[in-house]
Amino acid sequence: MNDSPYANSMRPSPESAWRELGHRWVEKGKVAFEDWTRIQQQAQLSGTNPGELLQSNQMATEAEILRELSDITHIPFKGLHEFEVTDELTAKIKAKTALRYQVMPVQNDANIITLASSVMPESMMEDSLKMLLGGQIRWVFVLESELLKALSHFYGLGAQNIHEIITTTELDELSFEGADIGEGSEEAGMIEFVHNIILEAIKMRATDIHIEPFEDHVVLRYRIDGLLQKVPLPEGIAKLKRSIASCIKSMANMDIAEKRKPHDGRIKVRAINEEFDLRVSVLPTRHGETVNMRILSRGSMSISLAHLGIQDEDLPMIKYLGALPHGIVLLTGPTGSGKTTTLYAMLNELKSDEVKIITVEDPIEYQMEGISQLQVHSKIGLTFASILRSILRHDPDIVLIGEIRDAETADIAVRASLTGHLVLSTLHTNDAPSAVTRLVDMGIEPYLVSSCLEGVIAQRLVRRICPKCAVPDSLDPPLLPELQAQFGPELDLSGIRKGTGCADCNYTGYHGRTALHEIMMIDDDVRVEIISNKPANIIREVAEKKGLTSLRQKGWNMVLHGQTSVEEILRVTQKQSYHSTI
Repeated sequence: MNDSPYANSMRPSPESAWRELGHRWVEKGKVAFEDWTRIQQQAQLSGTNPGELLQSNQMATEAEILRELSDITHIPFKGLHEFEVTDELTAKIKAKTALRYQVMPVQNDANIITLASSVMPESMMEDSLKMLLGGQIRWVFVLESELLKALSHFYGLGAQNIHEIITTTELDELSFEGADIGEGSEEAGMIEFVHNIILEAIKMRATDIHIEPFEDHVVLRYRIDGLLQKVPLPEGIAKLKRSIASCIKSMANMDIAEKRKPHDGRIKVRAINEEFDLRVSVLPTRHGETVNMRILSRGSMSISLAHLGIQDEDLPMIKYLGALPHGIVLLTGPTGSGKTTTLYAMLNELKSDEVKIITVEDPIEYQMEGISQLQVHSKIGLTFASILRSILRHDPDIVLIGEIRDAETADIAVRASLTGHLVLSTLHTNDAPSAVTRLVDMGIEPYLVSSCLEGVIAQRLVRRICPKCAVPDSLDPPLLPELQAQFGPELDLSGIRKGTGCADCNYTGYHGRTALHEIMMIDDDVRVEIISNKPANIIREVAEKKGLTSLRQKGWNMVLHGQTSVEEILRVTQKQSYHSTI
């Protein structure tokens, strides 16, 4: 396809292009003549793009339509990841213009700006853009989903709504300290803007939404794949910072008049054919109220161990530990490392009519059919320890404790395991061997730990490299000896990759996460060291002789196979200073 700019006379009009597309597809038998005639009539009556009607009637995909239009008009059809879009480039078109015409500048070559669009450019729109840009325009077709992501990323999420609110509201009303546009979420534009924030977070797989007001700007951040990512907001948003908090508080049935104390609420939403609970927390700060919204799916938990990305050599050991008749199995790791998700995947494998499972959690993060789930309420005396005492009288086979936080909970968990129950729980430690010393520090006698502990799984989540923008990467020379000690001197580094960032991964270079596991099985040799109250490094050395593979080693293996980046492994794992082979 020719990438040169075209004058209007060299390119068919949108009407002619659509007629040609219909003629071609009717001839090829892709669309029946009667169906195409009906599509044309509906498009004329409703003023709708024929392409939208073809898609809504499932006659063609957007990519098929744009590919055909590209052949007819000689406008290239490409992916946005093929262009290096910069802030300097997008600054050539104001947000108002880009959003109005739904175009995105993607290239500037010899004063000819290439604009990305997902629809056929009208001649009037093209003339207006030429005047605004002061030069020639080259066009390229891109998918609408990619275009909308790029517009949000470079011009700010919900820019169109904010622009309309600001331009339809008196300036003095906005800047006056006591004014609060949209107080009580009465302003439709503000409600739609907040809806956009929530919907975009769900689409981007975020677990948390952070809205933080400052003196002259507002910061919006999503926690995606475990890390906070800043989401651009349109200019002028600072004038409406109090309105955003008021709107969210109203949606969460909170007191919008109370701005001096922290308070919490809940919003129920339905998006993308799924229901979500948003746990809303508001804190008063110097420049206004900061808002956090935790996104929780209300759907039943049905994830299995096979879908968690667990490595093949780890899966049999995890299944073995989950199927034990009694004892304690611990998952360790920092907050947000997926411990609860793994525990629920284990429960999903174990639940049956013959097994009674009770969970004690704070909060209940997943709903699962077939098990009894209890919520901790410390204010009324329902603590982990008090609930555990009661549920043991209900004859459970398996007990899941959300977290062992104190000596009392640890003691009851140990006694439950010694009386014939399988206890699954989590603990905050850096690695698997440290879980042993942590229980001893809580006051559990070493002989009791040795008797009841069956296995410890240390877990970390690492981000996967985005397959759409992955490119070969190199290894820093200082890291080479560490990998050679593990994999041998003849090390193949050809599989190392990194992501450069594209619309598909929100310009981060990563898409999705997978788990790293360090699994320590408690055998007789390890139990001897536990009874002797040996430190974690001695326990590790014994476990490594029995096959324990560290998180760091598992991570390097993923790097060599191009699944994650060098930077990710350095971020989530630490080098074991007492490791004998590194």
